[in-house]
Amino acid sequence: MSQQEFITGKCSQCGEELRIPAHLETFSCMYCGARLTPKDLVEELTPLHLEGDPDQLMERVTRDLLSCVEGREGLRKEISRNRFAEAFTAYEQSCRPIFDDLELACRLAPDRRSDLLQQSVNTLLDQLEQRWAAKRGSRALALEEDKMIVAIFLVPMVGRLNLSVSDDFCNLLQQTWVQRYPKYPFYVGSYDAIQEGFKKRFKFCFITTAVCEAQGKPDDCAELTAFRAFRDGYLMETADGPDLVEEYYRIAPQIVAAIDGCADRAERYEAIRRRYLQPCYDALCNGREGECKAHYIRMVHDLEREYLS
Repeated sequence: MSQQEFITGKCSQCGEELRIPAHLETFSCMYCGARLTPKDLVEELTPLHLEGDPDQLMERVTRDLLSCVEGREGLRKEISRNRFAEAFTAYEQSCRPIFDDLELACRLAPDRRSDLLQQSVNTLLDQLEQRWAAKRGSRALALEEDKMIVAIFLVPMVGRLNLSVSDDFCNLLQQTWVQRYPKYPFYVGSYDAIQEGFKKRFKFCFITTAVCEAQGKPDDCAELTAFRAFRDGYLMETADGPDLVEEYYRIAPQIVAAIDGCADRAERYEAIRRRYLQPCYDALCNGREGECKAHYIRMVHDLEREYLS
């Protein structure tokens, strides 16, 4: 029986103890996210040889995979610039043992690797199907909610683990999902890309930027320029303006993440443009800042109720 070798040591950045497959040349600390090499681990590296039964390991994997999605509804509220990293790290810590088992099972049975990966993906999707069938209400809504967890937490988490199975599992899950649910696609994303999206979009107006990007408009288009001037000028000078902007920055990323997870995201952004942003822009162009503010408040509260309540 083949063996999987691990090395242990402490992250040179945060000091947390790590256990990583010995074949990896680079990896990410699961606690602080720092990119490391084995030489970056402090204290003496200890080779750790593990043996196991791949079938027993897969029993654990298939038993526990659903926990990566089930009971995670609260994660929707953590999709914000200030809260996402901490929530993601906690999620990664709770789910990592499942994928360590999958990694080891595939290394102990390399000739069955493809079948084991497909087994894990099929099991997860079958379990999700049963979950949606057991829920009251709309199956489509339950599917969309779980897809958000899969696309924003599960897939980026597995990718960040940087295991030998990471890329294959993520791609296979996405491909199998799209085959089963072609009307509800998602795309393989990364933790770093999500974090970069927060940084990039938070410099400006999150929802308005997303709407304009969906329409193919540049970052310096007339609408975004007008909305930024409104935010930084008129709105910030009103008594409640700073609180409104803070509230917007707190919940807007969650709204955009929810919309981006929808199969009809383009239609949803177009509806937001027609219903809220076009009246806002028309009011600004005609010097009616107070009217624009009223549209702005209504947009945020309506979208919060629709996507986050």
